[in-house]
Amino acid sequence: MMKRKLERKAAPTPPPKSTRRQDPVSCESCRKKKLKCDRRLPCRSCTVRNLACSYGTYGPVGSPNVRENIETGNSPVSPSSMSQTLSKQAENQPRNDPLTTADWLETIVMGHRVPSAIPTTLRDGLTQNRGNPSQPGQTIVSGNLLTLIRGGVLPSLENPARIRLFSLLPSESEALSSLSYYLNHLDYQYHLIVAHRTERNILNIYENIANDQPVNLGHVALLFSIIACGLFYQLLPTESTDVAERSSGEAAFLAGSALIQANYVAYPTLEGLQATMIISHHLSFLTFNPVVSSFFIHGSLINQAQSLGLHVLDGASQVEDRKANGYDRAEVELKRRLWWDLASYDWLIGFLSGPQQWTYRIKPSHMNVWRPLNIEDEDIETSDTGQPMSNPTCMSYFHLRLRLAEVCRRIVDEIGPEHLRGADVQYEKILDLDRKLHDAHAELPSFFRYDQHSRREFSELYRKRPMLAWQRAFIQQGYHSRLCRLHRQYFVRGARDPRYSYSHVVSLQSARKVLEVKRIMDEEEPLFVPNSSFFWAVMHHVFMAAVTLLIDVCFNWDDILAEKRKEEVLEACKMLTRAQQTSSVAREGINAMMRILRKHWKQEPQFARSGEPTSPQAAFFSSDYPLPPGTQGDKDPFAAHQDVPVSTNAFDAGNPATHVPLEDLWSEMLNSSVYPGLNTPEWMDLLTELNDTTGLCD
Repeated sequence: MMKRKLERKAAPTPPPKSTRRQDPVSCESCRKKKLKCDRRLPCRSCTVRNLACSYGTYGPVGSPNVRENIETGNSPVSPSSMSQTLSKQAENQPRNDPLTTADWLETIVMGHRVPSAIPTTLRDGLTQNRGNPSQPGQTIVSGNLLTLIRGGVLPSLENPARIRLFSLLPSESEALSSLSYYLNHLDYQYHLIVAHRTERNILNIYENIANDQPVNLGHVALLFSIIACGLFYQLLPTESTDVAERSSGEAAFLAGSALIQANYVAYPTLEGLQATMIISHHLSFLTFNPVVSSFFIHGSLINQAQSLGLHVLDGASQVEDRKANGYDRAEVELKRRLWWDLASYDWLIGFLSGPQQWTYRIKPSHMNVWRPLNIEDEDIETSDTGQPMSNPTCMSYFHLRLRLAEVCRRIVDEIGPEHLRGADVQYEKILDLDRKLHDAHAELPSFFRYDQHSRREFSELYRKRPMLAWQRAFIQQGYHSRLCRLHRQYFVRGARDPRYSYSHVVSLQSARKVLEVKRIMDEEEPLFVPNSSFFWAVMHHVFMAAVTLLIDVCFNWDDILAEKRKEEVLEACKMLTRAQQTSSVAREGINAMMRILRKHWKQEPQFARSGEPTSPQAAFFSSDYPLPPGTQGDKDPFAAHQDVPVSTNAFDAGNPATHVPLEDLWSEMLNSSVYPGLNTPEWMDLLTELNDTTGLCD
């Protein structure tokens, strides 16, 4: 007993606990306002309120001020290396959190079944909270998006599931400004949003962030998709194509990141579908980060829409359910618009060159969806009936584009099997489909026609609503370019064979109409904003029309009107040259098509007795004659202004400083085209490859 007491007394006495002053863990702004701080740099509260986030001499807990040093120039670390460091840190973070692991396992095993098994209200709640970027341990990418990109700090280098998306959002006023630009200059092409509904969604984002409430990541994705499209077309007039594409691609990546964090594949939302469709339509020519690119593929869009039940929106049970329980008119009408936009695009591209040629995915017998109303957005929640097509609305163009798409679907049904078998299409079928296209074109309302009387009658309407004038141009080009395509197989034959002369005449008329429409786009009010040359669909139609006229001159070089036709072709070239000078998108696309044209144009040169070509012009398009400067990959070929005199020969490949206007190149082609070396099948190959070169143009 005594021994135990002695041992107890011998035990050393623990030193008293030292109490030290705890350093502040919140930023100075949050301490002053007594707000909860997430201890990041910058913190979420300061980011939302556009305040300078400072921790004084302490810095955020567990987060060194490395990024602050980079932004202020006090660190030798470059922005690009910093971005890579952040990526590695995110990858090396532990992932043994039991709740996170359980959530991943549930998603892998049951994610594809859950949406159809749980109530809609519960599913919406899961979508709002799943992947909320306010969770701790996520990578921070802060600052103005364009500034970050120019500094080499790219969000696409981060893990999309861990990016703090809120720190990359613009201010509320900037977000609304981006929405305004999209509505005024881009939305009229497809009309995939209801303005007041989307504005409310954007305002909810900032309100929920300010109140520390869960944010619907579908709304965030929709906002980033609108920013992505606006960035591209706003930057093009002042920046290089590379800067515009990179900036827009990064914003599209953030839209995809929001969808990933929301587990959009398993829990699709209407706003998420809008986001993917907007990017797919307006930025289809961009190459996206492979992590998110699958969201924007046409087949994926259809699958997303079917997961939301859009293809059976007006089935008997759905209609009865809406009558019994009530419904949101704007939401149902928006769903109809999205589905019919997917259907019309699907049918339009079926009659274009590419992997989808002569086929389509959406079968009319496999869906039950009413047509959207021809109605203004402000009346969508109060009216059950639409206006007649003779009354212009924001949906007029949508319906007329759908009508054209239905004719294209009929064309695919009628002549697709012959083309897939490699057989000639009977000329009677071509004439029957031609009548269908002309009948649909004749149904266009007066305010979408291009005759002088209609243009004068509705000039005041176009001044008040310029988007109607722009839509009128698009629908006219859409019809006439497809008439050219329908008659392509018999166009060259019709130049020599009276049995097919109708195809020759219609093709030339349609090609001239496409060029006339482009001239009006450039010269008459209201002018396109952004410039119509920024839209490759427009310039692709113009280039194909110019090639159609070029082919006609080659096969009718001895015609009494040959010189006049040459002048017509050169006028079209001047239009293309102006577009090259206006738009880098047009310049790159036209240069790509010129390379295809040169490859196919294997002119038989006129040889002198010595066996040498009589002139460089005669041999230019033979296989071994050098290309003009820039056509083999230079960044800016054919960049000179059309009226700048060229002192040297237009094809002087020995002078690298020579810049050749497009009309000079084509003039040499015309001068050496006494006997074109291509027969009818080869001309068909040329036209087909020109269509394939630059992607889809609907």
